[in-house]
Amino acid sequence: MREALRRDRIENAVLEALPFTVVLAGFVALWEAACRGFAIKAYILPAPSAIWASAWSGFGPLMANAGVTAWEAVAGFVIGSALGALLGVAFAYSRFLARGFLPLIIAANTIPVVAIAPIIIIWFGHGLGSKIAVTAFLSFFPLALNMMKGLQSYDRVVADVFYIAAATPWQTFFKMRLPSALPYVFVGLKLNVTFSVIGAIVAEFVQADRGLGFVIMTTYRTMAMPKLWAAMLLSALMGIVFFLIVAALERIFVPWHASMELRP
Repeated sequence: MREALRRDRIENAVLEALPFTVVLAGFVALWEAACRGFAIKAYILPAPSAIWASAWSGFGPLMANAGVTAWEAVAGFVIGSALGALLGVAFAYSRFLARGFLPLIIAANTIPVVAIAPIIIIWFGHGLGSKIAVTAFLSFFPLALNMMKGLQSYDRVVADVFYIAAATPWQTFFKMRLPSALPYVFVGLKLNVTFSVIGAIVAEFVQADRGLGFVIMTTYRTMAMPKLWAAMLLSALMGIVFFLIVAALERIFVPWHASMELRP
């Protein structure tokens, strides 16, 4: 029985991954053929084979820099998401705080990260702390807004049942309002996990001596475009992996939600 279930899961995973694999393979093949057929210069658009060769020749240093960026992204994601969740709870329970601080948060969210990153680096120094702070800043707002919206979107009939049953505020929060907010929370987490990679790389653009952002900037100055593309695609892959991890956690914690049953 277990082997049959395992076989079904593997088959489902293969079927789900097949469309993307086919599209990706076709896109890479067309890309390679276009670069070779039209003799496109590497500094304009390097061929996938050149990108792969550059990545493989410098695999060790590239992965070391990717590890630094991944650490900055994960740390900033955790800190920013935690702070955003706490603020979202405060906004959901206090109309005064929501009306007083939400406009300021929205205004701060409109500031480009390339503008705020130098200021944060001045405040926190040139080490990993400043990169994590920039990432946390970028990962802060989506979860705050989604947590607030989720906590305010509970079923009023269920709330009446909790009231009649004389549930405590903690019971109401953990057994009624928080579960109903989880779909919104995971939307915010999915946004945060992609923003965290962007924040880490942008912070490395401003001031860094390691990380994928540092690699991208240094290779741009030397016009080593295949290596630049390798670092850029690796950062994209990192974001995809982080997103898939959050999506897997969503399936574990909110399997009851209707969106978990939808298939494209």
